[in-house]
Amino acid sequence: MLELIPVVLTIVAAAGYGTALARLHRRGARWPASRTACLLTGSACVCAAVLPPISSHDEYFPVHIGQHLLLGMAGPAFLALAAPVTVMLRALPRRPFRAAMRLLHSRPVRIVSSLPAAIIVDLGGLYLLYLTGLYRAAENNDLIHAAVHLHMFLAGCLLSWALIGLDPIRRRPGIKTRLAALIVAGAAHDTLAKLMYARALPSGGGSVASRLTGAELLYYGGTVIDVALAAIVMAQWYAATGRSLARAARRPAPRGRRAFGDGGGRQPRLAGPGMPGAVEPGSAREPPGSPPDSSPVPASSAARTLPAP
Repeated sequence: MLELIPVVLTIVAAAGYGTALARLHRRGARWPASRTACLLTGSACVCAAVLPPISSHDEYFPVHIGQHLLLGMAGPAFLALAAPVTVMLRALPRRPFRAAMRLLHSRPVRIVSSLPAAIIVDLGGLYLLYLTGLYRAAENNDLIHAAVHLHMFLAGCLLSWALIGLDPIRRRPGIKTRLAALIVAGAAHDTLAKLMYARALPSGGGSVASRLTGAELLYYGGTVIDVALAAIVMAQWYAATGRSLARAARRPAPRGRRAFGDGGGRQPRLAGPGMPGAVEPGSAREPPGSPPDSSPVPASSAARTLPAP
């Protein structure tokens, strides 16, 4: 029954998510359907990982690796894209909202949810599980087995939340930092799979052929998920850039540049003969000593002014 803790946590989170959506609906607020679909998909991945038929055969090492991919990577990634904290904050009244914000911005939460801490907790647990005798101990002890599954789920949620999460995180790293962290995490994941394949680890993982198959599944399955995470990060960068450009386009132009696109100020008004502001030759407004107008006269105009012979 202890192995069902991730399922219980997921069901509780889904119930709270649905309650928050109902409150938003009563207020007339909209919520993207894609985020709700991500919540359902992530919950399905978590439940499939720890419920029959997969859980009934997890003593077979490749099946265990499949559990890891669903419970520690795919499921948490979809849950992070559902933005559960955001919908909770939007549905809370004012006083609980302030308390939740103080908790999210507290120092312990910032440290635990930081990108370096998430990578260390997630990958450190995997190295400890597969390169030591912990996997054999988990196969022989139900409590340790349940603790391993719970750690996989929570560590995967932390890493996914830090990498691709849509919830508000104070001082969230930029796109380049997250991509670099994803490359480091993916390389460490692949290195672990290669070590397991080269040394036929972990001990207690069944036959050698079973352990090699599990290591291959860990390598290729993890690579597919890492590439998908990188695509999500790049898509988020593209969307953020588009929003920035849209905001810049909606800003009003400077006052002196609205009429002319060359960056100059107001252009001088041209005044011709008979127009207001024009200076006629010989008039009182003509400055003294001005030279006579020596501009050429068109032939057509001269023909009209000369008397006929």
